[in-house]
Amino acid sequence: MILVALAAAALALAGYWFLVPRDKTVATLVIKRAPADRVLAVNGRVRPRLQIDIRPSLGGQLVALPFDVGDRVAAGQMLARIDDAPEQAAIVEAQASVATQQATLAQARRELARFVALGQFATRRDVEQRRLAVVEGERELRRREAAVVQASEQRDRRVLRAPFAGVILERPVDPGQAVGLENVIYRLADLSSPEISIEVDEVYAAEIRRGMEATISMPGQPRALRAQVLHVEPRVDPATGARAVRLGLIGEAIDAPSGLTVTINLLIERRVDAISVPRSALISSGSSAKLRVVGKDNVVVERAIGFIDWPAEWVIVTSGLQPGERILVEPDAAKPGEEVRVTDRK
Repeated sequence: MILVALAAAALALAGYWFLVPRDKTVATLVIKRAPADRVLAVNGRVRPRLQIDIRPSLGGQLVALPFDVGDRVAAGQMLARIDDAPEQAAIVEAQASVATQQATLAQARRELARFVALGQFATRRDVEQRRLAVVEGERELRRREAAVVQASEQRDRRVLRAPFAGVILERPVDPGQAVGLENVIYRLADLSSPEISIEVDEVYAAEIRRGMEATISMPGQPRALRAQVLHVEPRVDPATGARAVRLGLIGEAIDAPSGLTVTINLLIERRVDAISVPRSALISSGSSAKLRVVGKDNVVVERAIGFIDWPAEWVIVTSGLQPGERILVEPDAAKPGEEVRVTDRK
């Protein structure tokens, strides 16, 4: 009988163990005030500070095309030359005409000097005629000299020069090819101080201002680079719903290929005293949300909060929470009204 009683007691204890509700153990986060940064993380691309398409101002055949893609050129260096035979012929003709007129003018000046030397033996009319011939000869000489300059300028337009030092990105044409005004001879870029271009959704771009700081992670660079916003496009692209933003590096001189993909962390706001919670702790999204809070009696309650809805793992809470309170790290770990045991997560 004693054994039966002991067995019955053991069964009763087991049943009590399995049937009586026990407190859950849940992971909680103790709310504290601390500095918080609101950062926008986006991908961008390296773009040249300056980029230009080199096009001819006169059509013709390319007789010199010394550079190829990837070559570096200096400011003012000759990039290409288009056949200038017509201009060279015009220059030779104009120079010959100048030489002829110089001889004519020299003769007119000798004639004037001879008649002036005759003094009273030369009539005033004869002297004035020779003087007028010199004036007209000088005027004609200047006209012919201007024709030489004009022909030389026309020839110089056949030579394409680099407007700034840079790197050849593209060369769509080949030596000997006939080109017109519409042809791109080279695409030249200054990569010495590259910029970063990003496309930002209009919702978030509204908070970006010129001068804001950012860090840029770039392949091949062992550390993050500092940058700042140079320009925010005032127009929203109707096709993408985004605004273009350009950033420039601060105190850095790097050589990065155009089009390289980089990661940008743009600092939108820095708060020295804020309450932040994991986004995963939120139950609903939107302009307001709820958190599950563990009260002093260890009973879970739902609490509506206000927060800044920003694309980040942690969000800044603006109302509804106080320092020292505990929230469920995983909101599905317990339901409102349940009594729980807490394990604080650091």
